[in-house]
Amino acid sequence: MSIANSFINYLVYFSGATRVSSFVAIIGVLIPFLYLAIIVRVPVIWSLIATVFGGTILPLIIQLVIIFASFGFLSPEALKDHIWRNYALDITSGIVFGLVAFALYSQGWHFKFDFEKIRLKRERYIVIAISLFAALFFPVTLILTKFSLSLTLLSACSFIVFSFLLGYTIKKERDEMKSLSYHRGVK
Repeated sequence: MSIANSFINYLVYFSGATRVSSFVAIIGVLIPFLYLAIIVRVPVIWSLIATVFGGTILPLIIQLVIIFASFGFLSPEALKDHIWRNYALDITSGIVFGLVAFALYSQGWHFKFDFEKIRLKRERYIVIAISLFAALFFPVTLILTKFSLSLTLLSACSFIVFSFLLGYTIKKERDEMKSLSYHRGVK
């Protein structure tokens, strides 16, 4: 799944597909959101909060601090002129983000409360619907936007990622139902 997600980013950023760049932001939020909701089993509301804050707001703040602390070396003009400085900014912000996360976690600053208190009653159906919608909508929209090899590959990768998440959701749901019926039969 991680490889397909990286491939999606590569295809959009380097294929010159600027018309579908808005999809990248949506896919970039949906994949971690669904990962947290499906695989980690975090409630939908907390998955959304963690995805938006931890994947968008906090990295933006870190990159802004690095840009201002670079004394013009990583200014927006320099980033436009030299592509390698964009990579340097991404690598630096990734390292800083990882170090900050490690420092906070090692100091005991992590989530210690019960996530289950805020779980929605029918959230599994919401997650299945979002996964199914994304697995079908994004590839079809990308293909209809402009037919090219890179967009076809992008469509295939997004279909694979969202189909994997959908399949995993359905499998987990079936396993839970079997486990529940087994435990009811044992008592």
